[in-house]
Amino acid sequence: MLTDKRFSPAAYDFIRRSLDQSLRKFGKNEDPKPSHVRGHQLLEGFRALALQEFGPLAKTVLNEWGIENCAQVGDIVFQLVQYGVLGKSETDRPEDFQEIWTFTEAFVLPFQPSKNSFTKRTAFRKIAPVSPNRRKRKSGSSSSTKKS
Repeated sequence: MLTDKRFSPAAYDFIRRSLDQSLRKFGKNEDPKPSHVRGHQLLEGFRALALQEFGPLAKTVLNEWGIENCAQVGDIVFQLVQYGVLGKSETDRPEDFQEIWTFTEAFVLPFQPSKNSFTKRTAFRKIAPVSPNRRKRKSGSSSSTKKS
């Protein structure tokens, strides 16, 4: 089945698991026949699963497997359809996997600090007022040395 050397075997497994994720989120569970999701729904399941499993390393892992954009997810899906692993409806087509987001938008930006996340710190430390009950140190009693 894996005649396309662009993608790692792990990529095919991940797409299959992404479909399961998408079916749980978008599929009709009460329908006795197999559920179906559209291309953009499968992409959303793919994105959610990648973020869940790999966090900030998602883009790195996916790129290592040969997946660098949404269209390549569609390429893998249609290879799995061709080999009978996945089914498709008459309306499904590779164009359904157009770039609805870039991999940077989906897997890098969520982990970047936003401009609003930084709090402005003052350059000076606030000093608490001296309590009137605080004892004053006696001058010269701490570390004076005697000369002989």
